[in-house]
Amino acid sequence: MLWIEKEWVTAEELTTHELVKQSFITEGKTVAICTSDTKAWLALCLAMRRMNGTILPIHPETPVSGAERLAIQAGCGYLIYQETIIPLPEAEKRAGGLIQFSSGTTGQPKIIHRTWESIETELNAYTNSFPLTTKATIVACPTTHSFGLLCGVFATLRRGATPVILQDFSPRHVLAIHRLHPNAIIYMAPGLAYAMSLFPESVHAVMISGMTLPEKWFRSIERKTHHLLQQYGCSEIGCIALHPNPPSPQAIGFPLEHLEIETGTKGKPAELVVSQQGVRIGTKDLMYVEDGLHFLSRLDEMINVSGLSVYPGEVEDVLYQLPTVEAVVVFKRMDAFQGERVCAQLVTTASEEELKQHCTQHLAPHQRPTEWQLVEQIELSVNGKVSRKRLGEQTCPV
Repeated sequence: MLWIEKEWVTAEELTTHELVKQSFITEGKTVAICTSDTKAWLALCLAMRRMNGTILPIHPETPVSGAERLAIQAGCGYLIYQETIIPLPEAEKRAGGLIQFSSGTTGQPKIIHRTWESIETELNAYTNSFPLTTKATIVACPTTHSFGLLCGVFATLRRGATPVILQDFSPRHVLAIHRLHPNAIIYMAPGLAYAMSLFPESVHAVMISGMTLPEKWFRSIERKTHHLLQQYGCSEIGCIALHPNPPSPQAIGFPLEHLEIETGTKGKPAELVVSQQGVRIGTKDLMYVEDGLHFLSRLDEMINVSGLSVYPGEVEDVLYQLPTVEAVVVFKRMDAFQGERVCAQLVTTASEEELKQHCTQHLAPHQRPTEWQLVEQIELSVNGKVSRKRLGEQTCPV
């Protein structure tokens, strides 16, 4: 059984959905879908999985021209846009699986194709590592992304539990649904988890993924949940590590059993490289191993100031210590004298002078921002993430 926004849906109903009866639901076909009808999307996804076809989910708010462009780029033979079926010039056939586009936070999004076989291997390892026994999972994140679809829906079904799939991700709504399922684990983005932690109500369990939390956010969420879990992964390989009780935001988890990892030590961090069945994937994330994996920074986000490494998260945590700082993101720009310089964009009522004084007290000289941008809101991508790369490339304010 699945619960999709106030409606119970059986597996049988999904297999007999009108969309599943279409002639293109066959092995070897590649189909894109862009719809706000979650039941239709999941029915098609499960059908393509059974038939060993390939499916590309597209964010439901994408305009038809954008959806068609992505579908053609991915070599799809059909695009289901809301309730309309659009035939497309199909490219060469591929092994059945799931197509997604990378987030694009470090460059242009790229096509990532994962076979159903590799996804099955991930689901088995994920289920074997899952530390909680829950009857339901509240999926308060998009099921068009791996976190919501594979870990939130597929893994929950694999455990014999009920996915409770939401379309309204507002904190009040998620808390209201949690009251109906008080022992559920909630899968959600870090920003939503932090927003919910500001309410007086506590929740049973929370799983977060997608970004390393600021220390302030992490401790706030920790106080409002009985079980705080954290997982880490990448689009190319899925979930890589899971932590049942992280002591800090940087403690992102223990590698799943089907993967081999290579990285650094605490004194000598290095890029995390993940291997599965002989295929090596560099994550471009700087980490070290000490009782599990610990995240420091994206390699391309680390700031090199005159040969000294600055990790944006460390500077952000210091700025979040000021109660007047509502949001902050630290990024880099090229500098003719230092190589790179530290920049900060903030939502705050503090003055630039107050921010500088605070940093002088808590940061080494090379860690202190030399450029300050005080804004009303920090721009996020459609995935709810900040692109430090994009901020660094924008024209410097006068």
